[in-house]
Amino acid sequence: MKNLVALLGLISALVLSALSYRCYSSLCRNSTTCDGSEDECFGDRCITMSQHLHFGEDGRDIKSIFKGCANETVCRTKGSANAKNFIFRNNMKCCDGELCNTDDYDIPEEDPTPNGVTCPSAYCTGTLEECESDEEMDCTGSMDHCFDYREHVVDPGERDEKYSMKGCANSDACKYSFDNDVGVNVVEKKYGKCYAPSKSNNLQ
Repeated sequence: MKNLVALLGLISALVLSALSYRCYSSLCRNSTTCDGSEDECFGDRCITMSQHLHFGEDGRDIKSIFKGCANETVCRTKGSANAKNFIFRNNMKCCDGELCNTDDYDIPEEDPTPNGVTCPSAYCTGTLEECESDEEMDCTGSMDHCFDYREHVVDPGERDEKYSMKGCANSDACKYSFDNDVGVNVVEKKYGKCYAPSKSNNLQ
């Protein structure tokens, strides 16, 4: 029996060692380069996630990188969302192999061509209540959904702010409901919803 237990333990160790490998692991806010430490992973991929956040009329741009372990479900995700005075871009690049996630910041350009979808456009600060507005915006590129999002965040400069916004988003941004936010510390996510627009020439 002891020999059987030892054999099973050895097999388990060999299986785990075959499935695990190292990925670079780090979170670098307000930076377009990021090296980081090495982590043992039990996912099936390493990942480099680049993110661009633009808040407010003062033009604050936060470019950040996250590196670590991932699985196939999040790979090749390219989230995009626009609202009045707000831009969200997220790009997840996965690779397969030991310490393969050496990429730096990489955000593909969003297609600026209007796609026939219109959504309510609103941007309020200092509140987590719904931001009311009669304005609408023309959605572009892959952004064929409308969104309503409210959160309380602290940015890398320690600026504490509450935001309530409405605008256009693509399916990848909606899929994770903006939960993969790495550029800021999220104190509270009050509300997040994507929905089909009332007017659309392209949405199926």
